[in-house]
Order: sequence, then C-alpha cells, then structure tokens
Amino acid sequence: MSVKVRNKTIVFLLIMNLTMVFPSRTEAKEKFLKGRYGGTLVMGAREIPTKINPIFTTHTVSLDLMNLIFDHLIRMGTKGKIEPSLAESWENSEDGLIYTFYLKEGVKFHDGVELTAKDVKFTYEQILDPKNESPYRSHFELIEKIEIIDKYIVKFVLSDPFPIFLTKLAYREIVPKHILEGQELRNTSFNYSPIGTGPFKFSSWDRDTDQIELVANEDYFEGRPYLDKIIVKIYPEGYGLWPAFMREEVDFIMFIDHEDYKVIEKDPALRGYKIPWDKYCAIAYNIEDPVLRDKEVRRAIAQSINRKEIIEAVFPGGIESIGPFHPETEGFNREVKLLEYDPMKAKIDLMHRGWIDEDNDGILEKNGRELEIKMLVDERSDLYKKMALIIRQQLAEVGIKIVVQLYKDEEELTKEYLNEKKPQAWLRFYNGSSNHPYEAVGSWYSLSSEFGKIWNYKNDEVDRLFELCRVSIDKNKKLESYRAIHKMVYEDQPACFLFFPVSYHAISSKLKNTDEYFSIDMPVYTMKNWYISEN
Repeated sequence: MSVKVRNKTIVFLLIMNLTMVFPSRTEAKEKFLKGRYGGTLVMGAREIPTKINPIFTTHTVSLDLMNLIFDHLIRMGTKGKIEPSLAESWENSEDGLIYTFYLKEGVKFHDGVELTAKDVKFTYEQILDPKNESPYRSHFELIEKIEIIDKYIVKFVLSDPFPIFLTKLAYREIVPKHILEGQELRNTSFNYSPIGTGPFKFSSWDRDTDQIELVANEDYFEGRPYLDKIIVKIYPEGYGLWPAFMREEVDFIMFIDHEDYKVIEKDPALRGYKIPWDKYCAIAYNIEDPVLRDKEVRRAIAQSINRKEIIEAVFPGGIESIGPFHPETEGFNREVKLLEYDPMKAKIDLMHRGWIDEDNDGILEKNGRELEIKMLVDERSDLYKKMALIIRQQLAEVGIKIVVQLYKDEEELTKEYLNEKKPQAWLRFYNGSSNHPYEAVGSWYSLSSEFGKIWNYKNDEVDRLFELCRVSIDKNKKLESYRAIHKMVYEDQPACFLFFPVSYHAISSKLKNTDEYFSIDMPVYTMKNWYISEN
C-alpha cells in the first residue's frame, strides 16, 4: 500500500475545488490554523525530568519535551491515524515484510546538519543494540535488517509480519547519528542537552531547580511555531503547582484533581479538558504461584474488589474494565459480562475451595496457610499507593490479606528480586490501545517481550489466535479472533481488571489552538500551533 503523493498540482486543484464546494469547513480550518507569533508558555510539572533521549525516555515531563525537540519518521495524528512527518510517504509489501520510507529533503537538525536515511537507520540500530538496554527494543525485534536505498530512502525488512509496526514507528523519534555515533548513550551529555529536528530547540536546563527552557525553531520544516519559548517549571510531587496556576504563574498543568477541574469549569479565564486513557489499570498475577494458580481464587478476588469505589477515589469519571479492550473499541466483545462486586459470593466461593477462617482472626486459611498476597506497588506514585490502600481494605473484608511491597523503579524487578521477595501480584497499567486491537491483547500473548513483563500467562488458544491476527489480512476474521481472545482472557483472569481512567487537565484561556492536543492520543507536536491571543 502506498500513500505517496506525486502530483502536487492535482492536489492543489482538488483543494481549490473543495474550497469552492465547502467554503464554511475550509474557512473554519484556516481560522483554526491562523495564529499569532510571540509569547512564552509556562508549563508546570510534578515529576523531576529524566534524560531526554528517544532511545531511553519513557516517562515524566521529559517525554513531552522529547516530542517537541525531536520528530518521528511518521506520527500519530490528531484523529488516531498515522500521518507523514519526517517521511513524506511510505509503502509496504503485500506480505507485510518490507516497509519503504521516502524522507523529506532539506530537514535539518538544530545544529544545521541535514537529516538523512543514515540517521533513521542509526536510531533503530541503537534501540535494537542489547548493550543500550532500550526499553523500546521489544517493539522492533522483528526488524531483520535496515537498508539505505539512497540519501532520502530507507527500507525496513521484517522477519515476520507485524500489524502494528507503523504504530510503533509513530511513537519513536529520530536522533542525530553525527552526534551520537561512538558515544556511550546512557551517559552522554546529549541526554541533558538534546539536539533534534523538532519545532522547538533545547535552550537550557537548570540542574538546581530542574527548570527547562525551549525556544522556537525558526527553520522548522513545517513552519516556525507560534510561541517564542516554552518554559517548564517543576513542583516536586505537585506541591504549590495548583496555587501557581491560580496565580497565573503557570499557564498549563496536567493531571489535576477532579475537584479542581470542577472549579475550572466555572472560571472563564481558565479552560479544562477531560481525556480518556488508552490504558487500563489491573492487578497482574503470577499464575504459577501456588495460591493464584487456582482460577476460582482469582475470580473471587475480582468479585471482592469494588472498582467503582476505587474509580471515585482516584480517577472520577473512569469506567470499569471488562478485560483488555475499552468498551468503545472494535475488539471489545459485548458478550463478556463483568464480574460484579459481590463479596459475599466471593467468600462462599473461596470456602468451597477450602479457604476458611480457622482461627477467627479475620484471615482465611487453607492447610495452615493464610490467604496472603504480596503485591508490588510503585512508591513514586501517590495514586498507586492510594489504590493499594483501598484494595487492601476491600480484600480484608473478605479475609484476603494484602502485603504491599514498594519499589522505586521497574529496573529493580530483577529475577534476583523476585526470587527473594516472592511477590505474587503487581498493581500496574496495561496498554488498551485505541488504535489497534492487536496491541491491546499483546500483553496476553505468552511469547510477548513487553517491557516490564515479569510473569508469563499462557493459553494455547489465545496464542494461536494472536498469531493468526498477526498474519491475517481479513479484518472481519481478525476482529472475530480478538473478541474470542477477549472472552478467554477475561474468563481466565490472569489479572484483576480494574478500570480505564480519565484524566483532567487545565490551561489558561489566553492560549488558542489547543483542542487538537487534548484527545486520547495527546499529539504533542500540535503544540507548535498553540498561540497566545492578543486579549
């Protein structure tokens, strides 16, 4: 399939004709894109930034800054569709094994050096190099080789079809080979003074306050951004962030409380956004554990947890999760019924499995062993800790004891750690991608090398259907398979599926052209279109 457009004259005439036929829609679009140059956007953030390098960066405000400093080969557009970026077009073979990209000519890094196919090849080779330990390596392991056809054409050859290959490419930015070649990537100074091709250039990073400043890229290939500057101010763990926003010291903050969002709704000087997530929260299980090996125990846990109470406490507006698919996505199987909150039934079911309170201490026992579950919880997140507290209280009412094991970083969860601490469950988020059902069920494929995966769930029929989806080109058959996977995974309960969250964000009303950013995909590149109104 090719999206390569070769005759720009025809396209121009088509646009002119559309303008004549649909004047109101075109005028609205032109009005939206028209902005005003100048001014500074001040962003407030809670988490201390980490290194800014597309090979490694996975979280904190650094992820957003990376999307402003660098560009993607292709990118996820505002409607969840893949669109050109550094590549003006691409094509792929019918067997899904070869992808060829045609780069835009004249795109330059912030130091003036032109981006070419060599930079694209170098970027993905660094991600795939085991010595770099990139968290994105598993996303591209099916790349067999990368070929430079000429200065502006690069070809990827896969060992097997990978339906979401373009999606994975759309979330990775391209780094400069001429700067990073030969360097120790994890320790290079580039991580704290990055150079990309994006709409904003890195200017400074105050290592005492962690304030970061970006300036407009005057020579950006899609046109200079309207804003002159973006400043990021850090308020560790959020202390003082909301007051700073209310004092207009900060123009834009993310992940505010539901109560604060309600305040914003009544203030014309501010604007709030409610955004659904494409991830779901779940308690992942080690189903090889002697206790959790019993599916009926796992199902009883699901019926012992009041998901609505958790949602109300941490993510008001979220919806209960019935497996790996969001109810509004096409992979969702409407025949799958939610395991309703019913602690009495859960207690009876556990009793039938031999779990009873033998010594009247409130904890169920079986063969002298307490029904105790050690659960991993990220101590960096107050939300995780709050959820863990609620879950512990709810399960205690049924006679299940939860022991919270805090960790500071996923890199701690080594085999040695797991053997020593012997956790049985993990409170975490999973990808419930709105763009492709394949990605939503990927976590439940036994051979998945998903980053952060520490336990394995294996269902031969799920694996068979997943592999069928990987190679099939029949959309209806694939959807049928996804829905079958949904039913089997939810029946097995390899995790206790909790909820799909929504998040709340706030911005000053003086900033315009912001609506496209505030969608489920939050395309950061659209911030180049933001501007400050004259009023």
